[in-house]
Amino acid sequence: MFFLILTVLKILPPERVQLQTETSMKPQIEKESRPDEGISIMHDTSRRRFLQLAGGIAGAGIFVASCRRTPPDTVYVGKGDIAVLNNLYIMEQVLAAFYSQANITPYYGLTASELELIDDLRDHQLAHKGILKATLGTNAITDIVTVLTPVTFADRVDVLNHAIVFEDLAVAAYNGAAKYFTDTNYILLTAKMATVQARHSAYAREILSHNTFSDSSVVDVNGLDRALSPLAVFTALKPYIETKFDISNLPG
Repeated sequence: MFFLILTVLKILPPERVQLQTETSMKPQIEKESRPDEGISIMHDTSRRRFLQLAGGIAGAGIFVASCRRTPPDTVYVGKGDIAVLNNLYIMEQVLAAFYSQANITPYYGLTASELELIDDLRDHQLAHKGILKATLGTNAITDIVTVLTPVTFADRVDVLNHAIVFEDLAVAAYNGAAKYFTDTNYILLTAKMATVQARHSAYAREILSHNTFSDSSVVDVNGLDRALSPLAVFTALKPYIETKFDISNLPG
């Protein structure tokens, strides 16, 4: 190992050696480092100083590798506002996939008005998905792989019941996210989305059973919709997600 280091030193120019990770970009919200990023070692122009650090650099690579928290096949959602927004983005991807599939494989007995509703719900979820992705910028996670096998798309009652569950969850997710944001601008954005999801839930309930647009399972005695923490929302969505996530910094 020592011979190898000396050989490398003969090749490297003595003037300056700099090991530095890629600098972070700054979109709408500040890009954060992944758990396995963040090593930056600056060296002076002295060859003697470089010799002193050479052994430490070799060991540092081993140390960083041993401290990696996110496996290569796992997507890190981030921390702080980024984690909360990415969690909502995951949810909107699941809902968009659900309504898209419901449109492609319509259930038996689907009426023209019900098809129009499903089309509208799909388009709204796609719009929400796009808004969150644009808000996150380069901090947005990649498109996820969803699992929709729990849904029987040929069955009207099952599709509408899933729509109600997803929409109620979305309302609770947006309501619950508000208190975790440090940037209050996101509160207004997500509050608007929450009202849209609440109307979706009411529509789906009304189609399934007349005059049941809301009930005590989602509205408390004060007339307020329930709120769930980001972690609770992710847990509820997990059966519908194949992609693996690192949610170690997700609040809740």
